[in-house]
Amino acid sequence: MKYFLLSVIDTYQNQMESKYQEQSILTDLFTQNKFWGWMGLTAIAICIAIIIWSFYPQDEG
Repeated sequence: MKYFLLSVIDTYQNQMESKYQEQSILTDLFTQNKFWGWMGLTAIAICIAIIIWSFYPQDEG
């Protein structure tokens, strides 16, 4: 009985996962308009690099 119940739950979960489709704005941006998607990703990378670079100590010389 225990294995039957687990089998039913597993089958139900697999059916739910196969029907699920994620709608993401970022994914749509990359598939619909690749230029703006890559521009946005590049802008995010540059911002992260600037933030990390600002933590380096300045030379006092």
